[in-house]
Amino acid sequence: MEHCLHAAGRLSRRRFIGGFGVAGLGLWGLSPAALSQTLQTASEAGPAALDAAAQADPVTFLDRVSWGASAEQLQALSRLGATAYLDLQLRVQPGAALPSELAARLAALPVNQPLQALIPPIVREQRALFQARKNDPQAAADTEARLKALNRFKYALAQQAAAQQVWLGLYAPNALQQRLSWFWLNHFNVFRSGNIGPMMGDYTQRVIAPHALGRFRDLLRATMFSPQMLLYLNNAQNARGHVNENYAREVMELHTLGVGSGYTQTDVTNLARALTGLGVDLMDQPVRVRPALRADVWRQGLVVFNPARHDPDPKTVLGYTLEGHGLEEIDEVITLLADHPATARHVSTQLAQYFVADPAPPALVDDMVRRWQTSGGQMAEVLRAMFTSAAFAASLGQPQFKDPMRYVLSALRASLGDEPIRNPQPVLGMLARLGEPLFGRQTPDGYPLNASAWDGSGQLTARFEVARQIGSGAPAMFEPPPAFLRQSAPQVTAEPDEAMAAMTAPQAAPKPPHRPPPDLAHSPVYLAQQNQLSIATLRALAQADNRLRWNTLWLSSPEFMNA
Repeated sequence: MEHCLHAAGRLSRRRFIGGFGVAGLGLWGLSPAALSQTLQTASEAGPAALDAAAQADPVTFLDRVSWGASAEQLQALSRLGATAYLDLQLRVQPGAALPSELAARLAALPVNQPLQALIPPIVREQRALFQARKNDPQAAADTEARLKALNRFKYALAQQAAAQQVWLGLYAPNALQQRLSWFWLNHFNVFRSGNIGPMMGDYTQRVIAPHALGRFRDLLRATMFSPQMLLYLNNAQNARGHVNENYAREVMELHTLGVGSGYTQTDVTNLARALTGLGVDLMDQPVRVRPALRADVWRQGLVVFNPARHDPDPKTVLGYTLEGHGLEEIDEVITLLADHPATARHVSTQLAQYFVADPAPPALVDDMVRRWQTSGGQMAEVLRAMFTSAAFAASLGQPQFKDPMRYVLSALRASLGDEPIRNPQPVLGMLARLGEPLFGRQTPDGYPLNASAWDGSGQLTARFEVARQIGSGAPAMFEPPPAFLRQSAPQVTAEPDEAMAAMTAPQAAPKPPHRPPPDLAHSPVYLAQQNQLSIATLRALAQADNRLRWNTLWLSSPEFMNA
């Protein structure tokens, strides 16, 4: 444990070149001098330098552009080379194939129903129970039991969405698109509380994922017109005469322009006025307005633009006078914010920090901004400029401390075999223990991207325990699915204890037989990484007296936690 906790977050990796070849995978290690010479010419030959750097350290390359190396991804990288591998990953793959059993399981989850079918019945039942509790105090116990059951169902839906993200992170072949989708989920963060939790499956799969590699303008619009964002940042309450500036402020500060980009409080106020009337109808009821405004009513799913709540007076935002009418004003604002040079710089800086280095290299950010402007904000092109840059190739030789999501998923991808896990609950527990539960960030800024937020001693101690759990094979992941994945409707009973029992009762199916710890010392990921391990790490592994201890030491080593 002393080895794995020795300032793991800040250690520089010492290259150890010896007899640990991985010719079977078609990968090899370059000497430090050869790698340095390659990187000196990287600015003139980005793809060539990228291919060489990825060949020198394939595990780190896959850690950067996906949720971590796996045997399958190592084979693909060896076969294609880094440049061709990235070309494939930068293409949108909407139908990325999952194992058939998993694909069927995800398709059947209630959380993946269209929101108009899923949410209004829940909200109507909730409001009816609130009214019943008010009207009939004698039935308070029964009403409370039903409310608790309904709330547990809502929480189960949020857990289903989180489980889906784990399965996609582990097994979806569009690995870069999956990791980028998490970046956008964090950038456009919403918290899973209240009625937002049951809608997180929609937010991940219909709002974020389809636009992850597309135009930023389209992604911004998708989030701005999502019921999750409108509820979370209170724009659903933003109306003429009762302006709520919360969303307008955060969309400028966090989602687009960034702090210090020159916008003023007047800009925030006028943007909020432009967004008045854009709200949510969770009951899916007709919008009642006077006849003169009916043509301006707009609805998409649960999102409604109500012209009676919109401020029609002139507005100026960032020196630009909005000329549209009603919903047209909002489209003007989206274009204004998405195409602003400050947005290109702010978002490019965060992308570079996330994928390359902290702090983001200024010259790299400049290149990304230029590509943003010439491509009209096409994220695939901005990422291509980043990944084929000299800075990215050079960064593979420098440690980047993994946040909890990267660490847990990369450890699992390095450790799991071909059999998909059945129970993602232990994985969700690991993320919660490490302080980064899915959809659990209450503030709109999202989880921090800087390594210093995650490398404290308490985090490292917790990671050692997670490494031990994964190194043991985590047999609980192969047990029958938990109750929240088996639930298709609220479990409503007269007694709270009965409702809880129905939610937590295990399936009748027997648990799988005992599973020994995996042999990670002979795993493809370890074999591909061993040339990059320090002498201290190799010595510690050589002294491990059993498989579990060896697995734990490797998964908690500085080299594995830094990539």
